[in-house]
Amino acid sequence: MTEKQTAFVPPGLKADVVPPDGETYLLDLRIYFVITVSDSAPEEASVTQGFAPSLCRHNGRLRVASMLPSTIYDLTKNGQKTLRTRRIAGINPVNWYCQSPRAVRSLQPPPMVPFNVILVSPEEDAKEYFEWSASCRVPPVIVAERDGEICMKDLNPETLRKVFLTRCDKLPETITPKDIETVKAMLSSWIEPTDRKIGYQVGGHNSVAPNVSVLASAGYCELVYGPFENINRGKQPYIDQIVQTANSVLEERRAVGNRDIFRTFRQTIDLNLFAPSIYPHIFQMPLPAKLNQVERKGFEQTLEALRRQEGYGFEFKNKSQIKAVFSLGPQDKEDGPKVPPRPHPLLLIRSQELQLGTEAVSALAVSDFSAVVRLPNDINRSAGQVRSFAQQHRAREARSRKRLLGFRAVQKRLADAVPPEFVDLVRRSETGVRIVADAHLEWLDVDGLPLLIRKDVCRIPVTPGNLFIETVGPRAHLRLTPADLHHILIIGALKRDDPIKRVFEVALESFSQAWRDTIRIDFVEVANEMEFVAAINAFDGQVVMFDGHGAHAEDSSAVLYLQEEPINVWTLRGRIARMPPIVILSACDTHAADRNHATIANGFLAIGARAVLASVFPLHANDAAVFAARLIYRLADFIAPAIKFFDRALTWLEIVSGMIRMQLLTDFLRLLEKQEKITHATYISVHNDGNMAINSGVSDPFAVVVDTLANTGLDRVSILKDLESAIAVSSVISYLHVGRPETILIDDPIRTQQMLE
Repeated sequence: MTEKQTAFVPPGLKADVVPPDGETYLLDLRIYFVITVSDSAPEEASVTQGFAPSLCRHNGRLRVASMLPSTIYDLTKNGQKTLRTRRIAGINPVNWYCQSPRAVRSLQPPPMVPFNVILVSPEEDAKEYFEWSASCRVPPVIVAERDGEICMKDLNPETLRKVFLTRCDKLPETITPKDIETVKAMLSSWIEPTDRKIGYQVGGHNSVAPNVSVLASAGYCELVYGPFENINRGKQPYIDQIVQTANSVLEERRAVGNRDIFRTFRQTIDLNLFAPSIYPHIFQMPLPAKLNQVERKGFEQTLEALRRQEGYGFEFKNKSQIKAVFSLGPQDKEDGPKVPPRPHPLLLIRSQELQLGTEAVSALAVSDFSAVVRLPNDINRSAGQVRSFAQQHRAREARSRKRLLGFRAVQKRLADAVPPEFVDLVRRSETGVRIVADAHLEWLDVDGLPLLIRKDVCRIPVTPGNLFIETVGPRAHLRLTPADLHHILIIGALKRDDPIKRVFEVALESFSQAWRDTIRIDFVEVANEMEFVAAINAFDGQVVMFDGHGAHAEDSSAVLYLQEEPINVWTLRGRIARMPPIVILSACDTHAADRNHATIANGFLAIGARAVLASVFPLHANDAAVFAARLIYRLADFIAPAIKFFDRALTWLEIVSGMIRMQLLTDFLRLLEKQEKITHATYISVHNDGNMAINSGVSDPFAVVVDTLANTGLDRVSILKDLESAIAVSSVISYLHVGRPETILIDDPIRTQQMLE
């Protein structure tokens, strides 16, 4: 099967596989929900965020999948008791996938994966699926608005249970008979979850929908009293509901406690910062041709409403603007019939996008049992301040003082956009923060440190929409051992006379004595796209590192330079046979702060990477090379001892986050040494103590560093000011961790093998 054909077949299984004589297969207990999405060309994607139009129109199917059991075990008595634990461990996600009708009907799901539910779009005829379904050895369940095996309005755990029992009777002899009986017993023992009351109710609104879904999955009912009513009282009523429900989710997680399973499966990220966004170029696009004066005004006023939005709803200046955006046409007369307002088509599209984005994040939150903080739209308006700061970084003569002032301005703008109640929630996070946004929340000040230093942080970009849907969807854990990270492909793409070519090589050589017996590096120089593709396709390891130049011109797609040839990574989809899951980009502007969504990092996600370490600014060659070399050293020297020390698996997110903190520590202490505030001996001593604090899991390692420096006689206020200055000029604020690094687990080989078996 091709990668596209394995949408709802677990990795490694093939539909046409037949077991050897005398052998049988174990049953997969997971329930897979496949949402059919009509084929459409990229140019037909929704205009303001880039979703498939069919999925946008029928986003409710995603909610259906989130609210139904995701394994046969979930609704058994014991399954209900352990559901939260399994979701916090990341092993019981909502298994939802989007597929075109053509792709769905090209599949023959294997009999060991029998519990498949096809949610047919209302735009399709469900009857077209019956012939295909009947040809499958275990027919999928066809659910549709009409003419399905189950009607959408009747889809619930009980109707699903009855159909799944009939599927058990169709399982072939190649399935272990004991497994069939066990599954039948599980299905027969499904019970209604006990209703739980949380003690308060909230108004129904997208801003709290993810948290409501998570709490509902834990058995809480009657959470919503009806539609949200306080729409004209500013942001605070929304904020209050978000905080209340997010805290309830975090309390539910805390009540689970620390379980032995979390040694093998790390606890999922507990907090998501979600900010839907739209393409910035929308505000500069020309209006559609052939609009009359009234239509033109409506379009202009709608764009203005989108541009000016700061909170969770739209604010209008006057009745004229309201009438233009919610045009009622000729019937809108005092003595005429009263008809409901008809929002402008652009608002309708945006409403569908927001609903779809919310449902996708809800499914993610339910899968992880994590809290969601929906940020006010003002966070997207911080882009102007970020753009100014980016311009400083691009200036050749940027001074440290100017960068400090620029970074302060960005942090102040972020603080103005993020309510302090939400920062309190960030403080409560114990297992990491996932940014689901385009805004640069990694720089948010949390008690004197940027968020990316204070917490383990990764991000899922929300534009383009279709890539967002792919990235936010279910991801089975990728289980690796430390040895799996010891084989690295480094793609060199610099010309021989490039002045920075030797910088990377020197950095590697300076650390190579420490890893030469551990790390195997395949160094391949490429000069064109064909060589680049060949190098990746020939590599069977897990980590690829790119050493070269990147660029992202305004209003264009970003490119990597292969010596003199620019390539757009997005165009390589279908040509890369197997993209290594971990990508480290030692190049400039690979997820540029002030450019469009067509970034290099997004391109690598689109062609199959799971985690991409990217840059938002141009990187200084020396800094980038040393960081890359130190990261390789970390793979060789840190991971195996850390697994033994903590007696648990590590995530790739933890490994990179620790490296970023260590780099900041180095930059900070070098600044103090350069200013002759500390001696080199003190530098070495404090650096060792700081690294120990970072790597041993101290919750606030920089507090340890500040205390240690203060004990040497330095003034504490002065130390904190120098730390702020070091942050503003350090390369660490240039790095973003894009994708799903939290799903990559590195563990002891014996424990890993046990899990794989």
